[in-house]
Amino acid sequence: MGWLSNLIGSPDDSLLTTGELARGHILGLSAGTLTMSVMNALPERKCTFTVQVYREGHEPYTATVAQRVQEVYIPQLASGSAWVAVRVDPANPARIALDFATAPPEVQVKAVEGESSAASILETGRPVEVVLVQAQPLGMTAPNGDAVYLLTLTVIDGAEAPYQTQVGNAVPTTSLPILYPGSRLHARRGDGAGDIVVDWSLGAVPPPTA
Repeated sequence: MGWLSNLIGSPDDSLLTTGELARGHILGLSAGTLTMSVMNALPERKCTFTVQVYREGHEPYTATVAQRVQEVYIPQLASGSAWVAVRVDPANPARIALDFATAPPEVQVKAVEGESSAASILETGRPVEVVLVQAQPLGMTAPNGDAVYLLTLTVIDGAEAPYQTQVGNAVPTTSLPILYPGSRLHARRGDGAGDIVVDWSLGAVPPPTA
């Protein structure tokens, strides 16, 4: 890209054409002062985007990019819940472009390893009970093919007062019938308050007996 394109926030055309298609979650947006309108189209503003990038078969990472976007879409993109298609330079994954003309793809993410992995928490974490507040598919799958959901949970932990958190968990197809608001589920907690993994193998918590 030339200096003028960088200055006005034009997307990298070569990257939009040849870059690897990935999925991006916009974590933050800083709107600049530069605006422009081309051929009487809707005004566009140069913004700096902070994006969590999900590439096929890779662990997620954070990247930033400065790019123009129509001002009417800025509130939606700054909401914290916007997902977009991203074009990535495989030789330099920090170099990205937002592809607003393409739908965000479904990707298979690489499993996290180590003590913070779901497998480790299920094995060594302490048992807790969670109440499902909301479940939202993230357009991603785990390496075993299970769909990944963003779960809003109320965590009932005997060691402290109940609290609410959001986690990404893979959900087996066989557990979809218990994936509804108000469902009480078995889970395990790691070291952090947000290190929660639902133990789908145990099913739902039975209702209390009269």
